Amino acid sequence: MASSLGSYIIVTIIIATINVPAGASNQYKVGDAEGWQLPNENNADLYKIWASKITFHVGDSIVFKYKNDSVVKVDKRGYYHCNETSRGSMYKDGNTVFLLDKTGFYYFVSGDFDHCRKGQRLMIEVKGQQLPPSMAGPSPSPLPSTAVSWIIPSFRILVALEAFMIVACCPLYGPYLT
Repeated sequence: MASSLGSYIIVTIIIATINVPAGASNQYKVGDAEGWQLPNENNADLYKIWASKITFHVGDSIVFKYKNDSVVKVDKRGYYHCNETSRGSMYKDGNTVFLLDKTGFYYFVSGDFDHCRKGQRLMIEVKGQQLPPSMAGPSPSPLPSTAVSWIIPSFRILVALEAFMIVACCPLYGPYLT
């Protein structure tokens, strides 16, 4: 009986350890309500302004929603010169998702040279992985309405829940736990 209790406790600890939070990830719709399209003349910095309001972290993703257009992931030169689209993969599906899987800068342009030249391009900087609120201290400002946030319970909450389940489900083991 004691060995099965020991096995149960070991399994419980393993399950709790597996659930240690790795950080929250968010998905952002590029351009919010505007989506991915040619900005009008009065709003050529649409995507620069949009990106400046968000702190991107490793594990986040961005979604390009568009019609009759395309998106190309390019290097820095392709971003500034709008002429490097042949070096990257062009996506035309209207709903393109990119996972931000490493730190650094990411560059995207429209596959249409004229659209890129008129401001349909995006540069974002990705920071290291975001710490969960339980480890990061005070909570940050609210996320934009288009962000989807995953809430992951802290390790302490998971361990407390597991301990409660042991006591609630197995009252016979009570004397062995003290």
